[in-house]
Amino acid sequence: MTWDQVESALRSYIETQWAISSYSTIELVWENEPEPDFPRYMSVYIEGTYSEKSGYGGVGKHNSIEAGIIFFHSFTPSGEGKEEAVKLVVTMAGILQLKTIESVIDLEGSNPPSPAIYGTDDRLLPNPHPGGNYYRCSGSVPFIVRSGI
Repeated sequence: MTWDQVESALRSYIETQWAISSYSTIELVWENEPEPDFPRYMSVYIEGTYSEKSGYGGVGKHNSIEAGIIFFHSFTPSGEGKEEAVKLVVTMAGILQLKTIESVIDLEGSNPPSPAIYGTDDRLLPNPHPGGNYYRCSGSVPFIVRSGI
């Protein structure tokens, strides 16, 4: 499976499962897309972190293992408490953790929900919001992709 196919399969799975969740009205925003004009939304990022290709003999005896992390960040209006932000992250984690997609993408257990502080590590986060109008809570689920090449 190529990396484009992996991302496409993960995105399709996430969109389908989110649509049938109790938070289906909350907008999903993917990396490099504009922030929506909604009071609540979930941003999702798929990042590759590792790749190992090996070959033992001829065709059909080559292996590929790639790994990555799906990061997700819930944004809720500032001043309304963190309970809803955490519930969004817990819901997304439940959709992803310990699942197998397309028979070769194995998702691992999720990292617990954590409120994030701007300024510490915003390389994976949208630009800070005007006037600090949002509260953000983050989660992540690592995954591996196994395939023969």
